[in-house]
Amino acid sequence: MIRNILALLLIAVMIFAFTGCSTNEDLVDISVVDELEEQLDYEKTQVSSLNEEVEKLNNSVASLEAEINEKEATIDALEEDIVTLNSSQNPNQLVSEAFNVMELIANQDAAGLNNKVSPTEGVRFSPYQYVDENNHIVFHQNNEIPSMFTDTTNYVWGEYDGTGDDISATFADYYNEFVYDEDYLNPEVVGINTVVSGGNTINNIEDVYPNAEYVEFYFEGFDPQFGGMDWRSLTLVFEEVNGTYYLIGIVHGSWTI
Repeated sequence: MIRNILALLLIAVMIFAFTGCSTNEDLVDISVVDELEEQLDYEKTQVSSLNEEVEKLNNSVASLEAEINEKEATIDALEEDIVTLNSSQNPNQLVSEAFNVMELIANQDAAGLNNKVSPTEGVRFSPYQYVDENNHIVFHQNNEIPSMFTDTTNYVWGEYDGTGDDISATFADYYNEFVYDEDYLNPEVVGINTVVSGGNTINNIEDVYPNAEYVEFYFEGFDPQFGGMDWRSLTLVFEEVNGTYYLIGIVHGSWTI
């Protein structure tokens, strides 16, 4: 009997010892998992912080690149201005005369313009930058110029871009659409013997007027949604004779189809 009791006690002790070992191992395993999870959370926090730093650096790089592009555009514009000024025989006189003539145009001063127009060639009006020297209307000093704003005659000035319809209008109507349709007396850019506008119309001013000088009064655009396709310009073409600049061409510029 005593032997049986001792045997049962021994078995009970062994079972308790085995159970206690398994519980300790489980506790150890749970502790290790908790530590690993804490380390994982810490590493995630570090990664998130680093990503924020990277985003800030990317924004700084983008800002610097935009500033560099702006500076490069300024440099290009200044270089163009230098080339333009160097290419003109007398840029100060030419630009001064161009602004004087533009002021007369803005004020619709026909008498003043009459004195600026070439007495031998007159002044040709071109609605687009392709100058048709055979068909575009030419007004002459002392003839059409003095009365052009009050003249009720309908002239055919060329053809509308896109439709090919005749541009049939009095000078006053043509003036509003193809001469002073913007405030060219206060342009955004002035080009001196260089074309600053850009479009898909062939600009043949230098071909038609090979010995002339010209000044382009240019606006880059007005509505941002058009991306610059609503640009406008007016180019005044001059012939220099014995130190005097005479107006021989007024060329309107705009985006064409």
